[in-house]
Amino acid sequence: MKIIKKLMQIALAVFFFSLLATSTVLADDTDSEGWKFVQENGRIYYKKGDLKETYWRVIDGKYYYFDSLSGEMVVGWQYIPAPHEGVTIGSSLRQDVAFRPDWFYFGQDGVLQEFVGKQVLEAKTATNTNKHHGEQYDSPAEKRVYYFEDQRSYHTLKTGWVYDEGHWYYLLKDGGFDSRINRLTVGELARGWVKDFPLTYDEDKLKAAPWYYLDPTTGIMQTGWQYLGNKWYYLRSSGAMATGWYQDGSTWYYLDAENGDMKTGWQNLGNKWYYLRSSGAMATGWFQINGKWYYAYSSGALAVNTTVDGYSVNYNGEWIQ
Repeated sequence: MKIIKKLMQIALAVFFFSLLATSTVLADDTDSEGWKFVQENGRIYYKKGDLKETYWRVIDGKYYYFDSLSGEMVVGWQYIPAPHEGVTIGSSLRQDVAFRPDWFYFGQDGVLQEFVGKQVLEAKTATNTNKHHGEQYDSPAEKRVYYFEDQRSYHTLKTGWVYDEGHWYYLLKDGGFDSRINRLTVGELARGWVKDFPLTYDEDKLKAAPWYYLDPTTGIMQTGWQYLGNKWYYLRSSGAMATGWYQDGSTWYYLDAENGDMKTGWQNLGNKWYYLRSSGAMATGWFQINGKWYYAYSSGALAVNTTVDGYSVNYNGEWIQ
């Protein structure tokens, strides 16, 4: 009997010790409704008895997010989908608030960081995002520049155009609307050519979206004539790449309707022939090519099968001598 009693005492001691080892109530964190932070197996939860908080919660005026399935407190970079209608959100946060899917940054204490404007943080990678408290990052990530919205947008990661210190920059948008964009690069400074995709699934609108060119080193938006990849392009004052006919001063140029590169030589456009000099300038009046004379109207269209200034030109536009 003494042996059995002793074994029961040992078993109870082991049981209670295991409880202490795996479940710890963090001191002074119990609110008036009985909710408190609890650490279990290295993870942190916000609990009331056996009930675990999930989704968003405001605690002492600070925003936290608890995994929608496990209830584990999250840290670091998080891409958080909007809670569906009817989800109970912490008592200090209106239940009709709609958090759209976006990137947020939480401290290691689980508090949403109320960043505004420019910040330098570790880059988002497949191994350091959507982590819970207690999880280790596989490797440190390099630093990147990010911009954040203000409190009205709950300090979400800014995307699209941003004007900073006299220059325009482009922050890559959410790839949820276009599979060609990697979600992990959302919010990063764009460099080189970038297409400003609208937030839509409409293929026609995606195709019609303008191209921009950002300096490959600084990310600053470029304007004016740019020589890139052995071709000339013209970027308007808005930064948008020009296409089609473009007038610079009194001179007309033709830029490819899709690629935007400046054209030279003979071009058949709208069933009319035009000649663009090596500079890209559209020829008008009389001009000579390879010993042959041609005449182009003020519109640039080649004169054919007609008489100009008493001189006849054939179906190729060549002066008949």
